[in-house]
Amino acid sequence: MSSRIAVLGAGSWGTALAMQLARVGHSVALWARDASHVEAMKASGENARYLPGRPLGDAIEPTSELALALQGADRILLAVPSSAFVDVLDEIGDRLDAGRGVAWATKGFEPGTGRLLSECARERLGSSMPLAAVTGPSFAGEVALGLPTAVTVGASDPDFGRAWAALLHGSSFRAYYTADLVG
Repeated sequence: MSSRIAVLGAGSWGTALAMQLARVGHSVALWARDASHVEAMKASGENARYLPGRPLGDAIEPTSELALALQGADRILLAVPSSAFVDVLDEIGDRLDAGRGVAWATKGFEPGTGRLLSECARERLGSSMPLAAVTGPSFAGEVALGLPTAVTVGASDPDFGRAWAALLHGSSFRAYYTADLVG
């Protein structure tokens, strides 16, 4: 089943996950804050800044317009640095409905406070918003190449977590659900 996914963050990890989502048949809006970075991706067909030599493919649409990235998106995946995580949550918060939920592949803690990103997301988005974290021992360059990778999707809601695992899962990229959002 094909979905439209908004991947917010066009660094190496966000781009690699966008490639994986496209590889398994989804259309992807890949958002970057820097308009010149987006224009370079559109012109070259790759994210030369972070994953040179790896074509994005036709199913990935780079954009610097957040509203355009979110428009028509069935799912939202944040892959921004932890230092930008709360700011991006604040930017998208009023544009979300609880049915879509939010997943992230951001690693680390909130800078300055050391709080878990799940705590920040819950505080910003409320208790009814489904949340999921995509994590595991993985390298963006290997995912971009389609090399074997396994990750877990920890989620506050089992159906939401299993849905994200299914969206990402492919022949060389295995995603498994866990109820342990924090771990």
